[in-house]
Amino acid sequence: MTKQNTFARFLQPRSIAVIGASPQPGNPRNALVKNLLKHGFEGTVYPVTPSNAEIEGLKAYKTVADLPEVPDVALVITPAHTVAGVIAECGQKGILNAIVFSSGFEEVEGGQENARQLAEAARKHGVTVVGPNCNGFWSVRQKAIMTFSGAALNIEKINHAPVAVLSQSGALAGAIANSLNVGGMGLSYIVSVGNETCVDVLDAASAIIEQDDVRVVLLYLEGMNDASRILEIAQRARERGVQIVALKTGRSAVGQDATASHTGKIASSHAIYTAVFEQAGVIEVASIGELMDAVEALTFLRDPRDSQDAKGGVSVLSASGGAGALLADHSSERGMTMSEFNAATVARLDAILPSYARKTNPIDLTGAINTAPDMLKDACEAVVADARTEAVIVQFASTVRRHLLANAEAFKAMARKVPVFLSVIGEAVEPEICKDFRDAGVLLVRDPSAAMSALSLLYRRRNAMRLPLVPKPRDLPPRAAPIAWADMMQFCEDSGVTPARWVVLGAEDRASDACKLLPYPLVVKALPSEAEHKTEMGLVKLRVPSPEDVDALAAQFRARIGNAQAGILVQEMVGDGVEVVLSCLRNADFGPVISIGLGGIAIELYRDVAYLALPVSEEQVIAALQKLKLWTLLQGFRGKPAADVEALARAAARFGDMFLASPEVWEFEINPVIVKKSGEGLAAVDALVTTGPNGGR
Repeated sequence: MTKQNTFARFLQPRSIAVIGASPQPGNPRNALVKNLLKHGFEGTVYPVTPSNAEIEGLKAYKTVADLPEVPDVALVITPAHTVAGVIAECGQKGILNAIVFSSGFEEVEGGQENARQLAEAARKHGVTVVGPNCNGFWSVRQKAIMTFSGAALNIEKINHAPVAVLSQSGALAGAIANSLNVGGMGLSYIVSVGNETCVDVLDAASAIIEQDDVRVVLLYLEGMNDASRILEIAQRARERGVQIVALKTGRSAVGQDATASHTGKIASSHAIYTAVFEQAGVIEVASIGELMDAVEALTFLRDPRDSQDAKGGVSVLSASGGAGALLADHSSERGMTMSEFNAATVARLDAILPSYARKTNPIDLTGAINTAPDMLKDACEAVVADARTEAVIVQFASTVRRHLLANAEAFKAMARKVPVFLSVIGEAVEPEICKDFRDAGVLLVRDPSAAMSALSLLYRRRNAMRLPLVPKPRDLPPRAAPIAWADMMQFCEDSGVTPARWVVLGAEDRASDACKLLPYPLVVKALPSEAEHKTEMGLVKLRVPSPEDVDALAAQFRARIGNAQAGILVQEMVGDGVEVVLSCLRNADFGPVISIGLGGIAIELYRDVAYLALPVSEEQVIAALQKLKLWTLLQGFRGKPAADVEALARAAARFGDMFLASPEVWEFEINPVIVKKSGEGLAAVDALVTTGPNGGR
């Protein structure tokens, strides 16, 4: 049975066993039973404990084997050292799903053995285990609130809404659920994954996105293993019209502790998460507040209208000229355009508004809306009828309640065509009114900035839904790790990056003979096998004019390295072009990723780098490049010719495929790649390879 099939039992259980249940009020082992009863679970609850005959009015059973039927889910809250045995009993009974609430596993010193035994018991007996050390599941429509969380006990009625919360923090999951409920929105599911000993947050996500009562999935993440799975999960979510939103902690943590390359040094875990989330169409937020705002907008509002017009965008109607200008500023800051009304709309507005009102976007309605009862409604109808209007924001300055109630049906009618935001400054609106509008697709927000911020999420969702399909890995034969310089250069050649012509000068060689086919001036440098950071050690010399100078430098470099027999690399000087770094690495969280950015030593200075999970397509590489400052250089800067972007994209995709076929290679950096003018291809100037999970050569 697949994980997805077994997850269905968690989400729609008909019977639940609580193993380790207690009659003691305030005890988590009692709260598990109380939450199920309080929120009206319509299935059967079986307390299991050897100590009591009855718990919360329910008959208790001494052992799992004594249960009169096979429950869909077992909730396990017994001492850590007993859990593996309990899971074995569940498997023997035929229970295929268990949630382990017990602590005392990976999160504590000495708990690894308990975790190992738990995982082994789950594997041996075919039990899908969530946890341990978790806060459980909420399945709201099923009224199966399988948690000891005080947040659930304190909520009188849990509202059902198409929002799922998947969290690596149990307490935070409960807090988010409480906030969603208090805010009048509600939720459909919570999954607290705990230590993820057997099942992780992405396993849960792959099942949750298939549910018919989910439109938004919130992920609270501390870290993931093999996180590139998010690409296919997010693609499936898009197919089902589900948007994934992520809040990732650890933005300052460095993901690569020991690495020799330039890109490895700056490849922080969070930088890669951010880039791959964007690649996957996952919307990332930075705070709980942003997370809650995202839920409102993404759950209840439609996407912006697709005007397919360069003059299309956001339309603003404001009772304050200053507030309208502020909204225009916020639109620009978030990369959204303001619509330019067509002539018919301007003429229509001219007939509706007083002569002194502004009829172009943003519209200044003036205080006349307080004396002309239909002016606001008529202006809104005119604006939304313009095909260039993709979304509408109405900014109130005062008398909010009057205009809200008088024009409620007009606002709701607009929301059936475009997303509508009503920006309210300094006046509180009752939650019931907010909910009524929100359910109709109209969002009331606290200020102009919040309106534009929420609208930007809708544009991001629309863009995410248009992302190309995730590329399938190409079937390439396995490759051995290229350790010698010649093998590295062959790897580059095979990927489409032509190496600069080179020779390795042995201790007995003379440049007059060894380098006679290379055009002077030349480049002299130490091999990467002798020195990883050649520039910092003074082991690179450009524009060496003669064979005698090459020989002298080779002797100096050998002395500096401390190896009289070291080979010295001599290369041709590559002509003009844009310096780019191309690097693949096996990131601890994501698995194989490719980075591409401004090359040479500038990479560490400017950090102008894009990351993509592998494999990648040429189209994805170009899209990533377009977001970098590097793109300006590639297009031709200050009279220089445009660079061969097509060759770079082809090589990057091929380089990534070959890296995937080279499992022994932990990191492969080509820096710099010289991107020549359009049609002339690429040249590899330097490369560095590390092997093994610890970066050992």
